[in-house]
Amino acid sequence: MQTAAPALEVSYEQNTVPDLLASDKQVLAAFEFGRSPLEATCPQHVPIALPQAGSNGTLEVWRCAGEIETGQWNDVRFARNASMTMGHIALDLRDVPDMRNASHDAYQLLQQFLRQGPHHCPVKIWNFIPGINVGLGDEELYRLFCIGRADALAGTVDERPPMPAATAIGAPLDEPALQVYFLATALPGVNVENPRQLNAWHYPRQYGPRSPLFSRGTIMQVDQSRQFLISGTASVVGHETHHDNAKDQLNETIRNVRSLLQEGQRLLGGKQPQLGRNGVLRVYLRDGSDLPDIQQAIAAIVPADMPRVFLNGHICRNDLLIEVDGIVSCI
Repeated sequence: MQTAAPALEVSYEQNTVPDLLASDKQVLAAFEFGRSPLEATCPQHVPIALPQAGSNGTLEVWRCAGEIETGQWNDVRFARNASMTMGHIALDLRDVPDMRNASHDAYQLLQQFLRQGPHHCPVKIWNFIPGINVGLGDEELYRLFCIGRADALAGTVDERPPMPAATAIGAPLDEPALQVYFLATALPGVNVENPRQLNAWHYPRQYGPRSPLFSRGTIMQVDQSRQFLISGTASVVGHETHHDNAKDQLNETIRNVRSLLQEGQRLLGGKQPQLGRNGVLRVYLRDGSDLPDIQQAIAAIVPADMPRVFLNGHICRNDLLIEVDGIVSCI
């Protein structure tokens, strides 16, 4: 049986956003690293404040088939084709009282936008939170972000989370904007949980007054195409962090990713999705000095034909040194 082409094609390319958008009409989004999201020049341009570790100038490019429409609805910039929507929110933190309010406003806006558009179902959400670990106890900015998100989703949380796969990474403390961007489709994806990890929305109180609301992964189904959207995944087993160095944390993280992919295969049948050329991988590093060791370790456990990018960013727990997320095609 012939494998359907991915509905969303993702690649890493050396280019500039103006040149890319001028020459290619199939670009749904171009992600530029190391720039504030407030510097977006058009709906398809999504700057991310995390600097690239090692080389610079790489764009993450999303492409899809068919005519692409772009626009802005309130504070949501968007680009979409007939099958999916990419939406981008950048809220200036200087205009809101605190992170809890900013998170609430962003997720309320996200829900309002999805209700009025053709693609109502988010399949992956990325959150970039300035100074994510700043603050003591329940005043930590990540915990405040989780409270605001939960407030915006009040009344929708049941035994399963209302939200799909997600990533939350710390942008530099001096970044002025909370950034939330997302991918949405007309029909809901299949949310997948990792048997090695406690469901995030069941985390115990020690991690904050409101648990994170996301699934470990979501399978996006568009026409005959299936793609596995992997949440930000770290060295957490059950609900506890394992290991105290980046290399061992990476190995545990990849074990978690493979367990998640295996669970997706169990739910939907077919062959297990594999890390390889039909996907991409982002690697987030708390400490840039770990880059050489992590590059070497990645080369030993992830196929060389899987494109990847390394970014400097803090993880949601102080004791986590590395996190990965990615997109993998399903057969």
